[in-house]
Amino acid sequence: MHPVLAIKDLHKRYGKVQAVSGLSLEVQPGTVFGILGPNGSGKTTTLGIVLDVVKKDAGTYEWFGKSPSSESRKKIGAILETPVFYPYLSAVENLRVVARIKEVPFTRIEEVLLWVGLAERKMDAFKTFSLGMKQRLAIASALLSDPAVMILDEPTNGLDPQGIAEIRDLIIRIAQEGKTIIMASHLLDEVQKVCTHFAVLKKGKLIYSGGVREALSGTDMVEVASADMDRLQQIAAQFPFVQQVSRENGILKVRLLPEKSSLDLNQFLVEQGVVVSHLSQKTKSLEKQFLEILASSHE
Repeated sequence: MHPVLAIKDLHKRYGKVQAVSGLSLEVQPGTVFGILGPNGSGKTTTLGIVLDVVKKDAGTYEWFGKSPSSESRKKIGAILETPVFYPYLSAVENLRVVARIKEVPFTRIEEVLLWVGLAERKMDAFKTFSLGMKQRLAIASALLSDPAVMILDEPTNGLDPQGIAEIRDLIIRIAQEGKTIIMASHLLDEVQKVCTHFAVLKKGKLIYSGGVREALSGTDMVEVASADMDRLQQIAAQFPFVQQVSRENGILKVRLLPEKSSLDLNQFLVEQGVVVSHLSQKTKSLEKQFLEILASSHE
């Protein structure tokens, strides 16, 4: 099966700024693929290029195993910037305008409005909508043509916590329908909750690509303490699945191999006659992994 999107050695420069530099990555069907990176990393430029909005300097990309074409673009729904609709028209009227442009039957409008949770507000003017509702209408607009792929650039940008949660849940539901989703975001917690795979860009270069679950697998650190810290440290170091043991501010920090947890360590300590007064498992977060990836990359 071909990747939904395959990018090879992509380059784009704006004057003295190299926005994208030799970027290559693949997005497989059915994944929710997050593109992460600090400001200026090339996320939006990359999405603009694969949507034919921005002209590339060099490199290639394919959609569905073929060179980009008008046919492939019909399979893609995208939101690149702030939603723009006619403020005095209702949700239904705005979507009718889009449906005419996309040559989609009006019967599809009710379906997408129901899907994004705007059926009860469908006759209200766009100007009365909250930011979250405006974003949901934009997603409804992108869904009109029933695309195989959705591209979302910072879909929760500027939203309050409730709006972020609503968009997050909507993205998950869309993915569950079998659509591939590619989203650029700087909100690492949201990517961790939504995405199956992610790539990290830095100054236009790919510095990491992989699965979210694999990146977060295993225990990051177990913190443990007892009345006799010296004996605790001596015994903990003998646990066969320990990678590293360190002591800091009266707490022993134990890094374990991915297949073991704090419960395994505690059982070993009990068997050796060590009673702990404190035991806490610190699991990995995408934020910490992201910062580690950035810190370990070299220019």
